[in-house]
Amino acid sequence: MRSLSVVFAVIAAILIIMLVACTSTQIVTDLEVALDAIQVGLPILGTVSGVPADVLTAAQTYVAAANSALGQASTILTGPGTDAEKTALIFAAFAGIAAPNIPAQYQAIAQLVSVVAADVAKFLASLPPASTAGIAATRTVGNSAAVMGHTTHRWSPTDQAKLAHALSVANANSAALAKLRGK
Repeated sequence: MRSLSVVFAVIAAILIIMLVACTSTQIVTDLEVALDAIQVGLPILGTVSGVPADVLTAAQTYVAAANSALGQASTILTGPGTDAEKTALIFAAFAGIAAPNIPAQYQAIAQLVSVVAADVAKFLASLPPASTAGIAATRTVGNSAAVMGHTTHRWSPTDQAKLAHALSVANANSAALAKLRGK
C-alpha cells in the first residue's frame, strides 16, 4: 500500500512539473507578443494628429508603464526565486497600471491601448500562481526543481535567449517612447 502512495506521489510530481514546463514557453511567447504589440504600435503614437494632448499623454503613459513592467518581468523571470515569488514580483511591477479609457473617435489609439491591455492580461494569466502547494521533496526533473513545496523553473537556453531579447525590445521601446515624448 505504501509503494502505491509513493507511485501516486511521483506521478503527481511529474504532472505538476510537466504543467510548469508546458506553460513556460507560453509565458515567454505571451511576453514577446505584448512587447511586440507595443513596438508595432509606437508609430501610431508618433503619427496621430488632431488628438488632444491629454488623450495622447494618457496613452503614452500607459504604454510606457506597461512596457517598463514587461521589461522588469523578463528580468524577474530569469532571476532567482521560486515561480510563486517571481509571479508575485511581476504582479507588483504591474500594480497601479491601468489602461486609460480612450474615446472611440481616436480609434487607432484606442485600439493600440486595447491590444496592449489584452496582451498584458494574457501574459499575466500565463504565469504560475503566486502561491503554490505541491511537492514536498527536493528533486530535479526536466526544467523545474521542486523544493519544499515550491517550484523554480529553469529556462531552456532558447527561452533564456528570448527573455534577454524581450528585455532589449523593452529597452528599445522605452527609447522610442522617450523620443516621442521629447517631440
